[in-house]
Amino acid sequence: MVRRRRPVQIAIWTTTAAVAIVLLSGTTLLAAQQKATTKPQAGRTDAEKAKADKPGAKRRKPSTYRGHLPAYYAKVVDDKQRQSIYDIQKEYKPKIDELKTQLAALTKERNEKIAALLTPEQCEKVGALKKAARDKRKTGKPKAKKPRKTKSKKSGNTPAAKEPAKPATAQ
Repeated sequence: MVRRRRPVQIAIWTTTAAVAIVLLSGTTLLAAQQKATTKPQAGRTDAEKAKADKPGAKRRKPSTYRGHLPAYYAKVVDDKQRQSIYDIQKEYKPKIDELKTQLAALTKERNEKIAALLTPEQCEKVGALKKAARDKRKTGKPKAKKPRKTKSKKSGNTPAAKEPAKPATAQ
């Protein structure tokens, strides 16, 4: 049975859509106007300008920024503690970088040993699967899904169409 929509619902939806369109177009015009009125920034590369022009981008002073604080620390620590955290991070950075390099080397070695177990045919199949996944990520289009099988009322899947259970015979 097809459900008909009431004229009031249709009017509400159209009004809501119209308001949304007006708001979005106004925001776009305002952003374009602000971009046109900003002064060009001399002495910066195009990448730096683009990064600084992004909405919500924080501008930091390069001389005072030393690292990053762990989550939720910024509102809790004072300047002395902040500097101590930066010093600790600076102390551990080379050690962590060295361990990351070791981890990458171990991961590569492990993957090579695993790949050595495959036959040439299996290697080709794995390569094809990797290429398909890479292509899928580049295009961003998911594979077409198979249509779902639906139960038909004519197919006899309804309880009324099933045969009743046979009573057990006594011997």
